[in-house]
Amino acid sequence: MGSRAHYVTLQDGTFGLYYSQWGAYHLELDLLPGPGPATRFARSQREESSWMWEPECDGACLIDHDERRLLFFSGCDGDPSYRLAALATLARTWPGWRVEWAFGGLRQIKVAAGHAAEVTMPYSRAPETGEAWCDVLVTMIHHGRTRAYLVDSAEAVICEGARSLDDYRSAWSAITSCPEKVVAGVHLDLDDQTAGVWTSSTLGGVLLDVGRWWPGWHWSNWEDRSAEQARRVAGALTMPEPDLAAGLRVLAAEFDRHQDVDFATRSASILLGLTDLLSAGARMPGRQVSVHADNSFAHRPMDLTSDEKALVHAAIAGVMTSP
Repeated sequence: MGSRAHYVTLQDGTFGLYYSQWGAYHLELDLLPGPGPATRFARSQREESSWMWEPECDGACLIDHDERRLLFFSGCDGDPSYRLAALATLARTWPGWRVEWAFGGLRQIKVAAGHAAEVTMPYSRAPETGEAWCDVLVTMIHHGRTRAYLVDSAEAVICEGARSLDDYRSAWSAITSCPEKVVAGVHLDLDDQTAGVWTSSTLGGVLLDVGRWWPGWHWSNWEDRSAEQARRVAGALTMPEPDLAAGLRVLAAEFDRHQDVDFATRSASILLGLTDLLSAGARMPGRQVSVHADNSFAHRPMDLTSDEKALVHAAIAGVMTSP
């Protein structure tokens, strides 16, 4: 339950690790006000002595004051336009810092913080297709002909390996136009055995052992550069591009909503209300009811000053009006 987040701080050589059960829902919004408020927020969360299991982590950030580096990943509403807007705004509110996306997920953040990181491979399964939630574009070139498909997971395509290509071509229904939103893409050129993948999320360590699943193939990690796939299928398919202006409008609205009552606080409040209701119903004469507060309540909301909020709004407006 929840959307688990890790917050890591490095300052004057001192390492801090913190945890929130709900913080990953809008982790990027808590970073927007800049290094000072973001560090204050991170350190207000529950301090931890060990890292969570990587597959359970939905978002994380490293705030490295010594290197002036912000490294993070989050869900960003599964919207590439919103993510682009968040990154552009962060570049203004973290001046002099390197603002980077952790395409390698929690593993990349652990390594950047100087900690050992085991490779956790995703569970191998066949990618799903034909469902409304399928927003990953797979393009294939075979005998000079390009075909395109929508599936639910880039990682699933990679982990299933080259052995499944014939099954895909016979079972999947090709598309002739792209939807408005595509969150990741895999391009497979069967003619010269080259492939590439991009994502607006994370890939973890899925490419570290790709040679075992795709013997003889050369894979490229395009990070979030969807244009790499678009260029290779030009003329056969037009891919959507992130809409920065639309993303900025959503970002501004979400930031304001987040300051009123953030999603994490709403979720914890619902749980507290349910706990009180169940406790009241269980109380009987001569009986005592105890409540165990577990990770479900591990979150502290952001508390910004008026000036800190104004800084974010000014940065969003600056990105909106920049050429």
